[in-house]
Amino acid sequence: MISVIIPLYNKEQIIEKCIQSVLTQDYDDFEVVIVNDGSTDRSAEIVKRIDDSRIRLIEQENGGPSKARNIGVKNAKGDWIVFLDADDEFLLGALNYFRSLIRSHCVYDFFACPYYCNNGIKRQLHFQYQEGELRNPFKASYKGKFLPRAGAFICKKKLLLSNPFNEQIRRFEDLEMLYRLYHNARIYLGTTPVMVVNQEFAAASTGRKDIKEDFLGYLNFKGKTFWEKMCLYKFYLGERPYYKEQCKQLYPMLAKRLDLLLLSKIFAL
Repeated sequence: MISVIIPLYNKEQIIEKCIQSVLTQDYDDFEVVIVNDGSTDRSAEIVKRIDDSRIRLIEQENGGPSKARNIGVKNAKGDWIVFLDADDEFLLGALNYFRSLIRSHCVYDFFACPYYCNNGIKRQLHFQYQEGELRNPFKASYKGKFLPRAGAFICKKKLLLSNPFNEQIRRFEDLEMLYRLYHNARIYLGTTPVMVVNQEFAAASTGRKDIKEDFLGYLNFKGKTFWEKMCLYKFYLGERPYYKEQCKQLYPMLAKRLDLLLLSKIFAL
């Protein structure tokens, strides 16, 4: 069974469309676990009106997306997990394609696929993968050739139980989890797009008041491989402007790593 986990917080405009994109799949061995993270709008009411035995709604006080996803994983009945954000949607055939990859390549426990981005005006393919095993996810990530996101990857439940989301993080919590998970996962890339990211409903990505609610507050370079260090440094450079003073206090030596800065400029050429 595949468990589709949807963390839900104030998405009354789009949640029904999101759920229907799951219920209309041409593969039927799945469940939908929706974790309502203390929504203050009509989101939960809309979910309750949908009469389908495959849906389970779990209510919790607002604790953030990491806690909602962890609760979803713990309550999932399936051996395979797909996260889907409440403002996104599956394409028809998505779950069937995931299942075909699982059956055809049974030694892998993490499958990632392409996806579309919809800005409200037009829908574009984000990028395309070359099918096959991905042996160095950090190198591919750094070079912009691997960017899994909720709804576009499926992995075994046991991977997520051993690599849960950090519940203190509310920004880039998925990236923090994935960087840990990469060390234990065998990754295979598919070529068929499986979902649509509806950017018009997404909240703007801005920094938090407290850097400890952001992955940027937890960077650790010790014992990391070369390409993982480069990924962390690239992330640091991109997000540092949101937390200039906090970064100075938390990472006083990182700004002086001219070796990493030089390498990042060389690889950017």
